Amino acid sequence: MTLPLHHPDDQFLIGYASGQERAGKSLLVATHLAYCPDCRRRVASYEALCGNWFEELPCNDHDGLDALLDRMDGLLTAARAPAEAKPSQPVAANQSGIDPAGGRLVPEPLRGWLPEAIDTPTDDGSWREISKGVWLSGWERTLSGTTICLLRMASGAPVPAHRHTADELLLVLQGAFSDEYGSYALGDVAQYVADTDHHAQGASEEDCICLFLLDGELIFLDEAGNPA
Repeated sequence: MTLPLHHPDDQFLIGYASGQERAGKSLLVATHLAYCPDCRRRVASYEALCGNWFEELPCNDHDGLDALLDRMDGLLTAARAPAEAKPSQPVAANQSGIDPAGGRLVPEPLRGWLPEAIDTPTDDGSWREISKGVWLSGWERTLSGTTICLLRMASGAPVPAHRHTADELLLVLQGAFSDEYGSYALGDVAQYVADTDHHAQGASEEDCICLFLLDGELIFLDEAGNPA
C-alpha cells in the first residue's frame, strides 16, 4: 500500500493525542492514522513526551491547548527522531497500516459510522448530485459544530470553485483528486483555512471519495472569482 504524502498538521495530531481536539476532526485524524504509520508514531511520541502536560489541561480548554503548543515548540523537532527510530505502534488493533480497510472502502473508526450503502458505493440513492459528476453523501453528521459527510468526484469532474468561511478538511478514501495546491491520493489529508479559494477535480480512473469536514459555509464563485 502506498503511504500518504499529505498529513494533518501537528496541531491536529497533538490535539488528538491529548484528547483536546473536537470530535469531528478527531474522527478524521483517527481514520488517517489507519493509513499512516508515520503519524501513528508521531502521536505515540506526543503522548509519551507530553503525557503529564496533557493531564494538566482542562477538558475542551482550547486556550490550554494553545499554551501547550507554545511549550512544545522545542520538542517538535526532537519528537521526529525517536518517532522514526521506533517500529510502528498502532493506535488501535485495527490500525495496523496494512490493508487497513480489509478490502472495503474505509477502515475503522469511520467504517462504524457509515451505512453499508456508503461503504460499498452504488447508485442506489445514497448520493445526491451537486454538480455534474460531483456528489455528496446522503449520510451526514454534525459533531462539535463540524459538518461531516462524504464527497465523491468522477474522473475529471470539477467541484465548483468556492471560498471557505472557516476550516475545511478532506481525507481521501478512494481514488485521487487535485487542486491548485497539489495532488491527493489514498490516505492523504487536504486542509483549507478561512478565505481560501479553490476548486478540486477527480484525478483517477475510479471515482474519488473523500471524508469531508466543514466548519462553516462555502461561498461559490463565478468565473471571475467573485461570489456567484
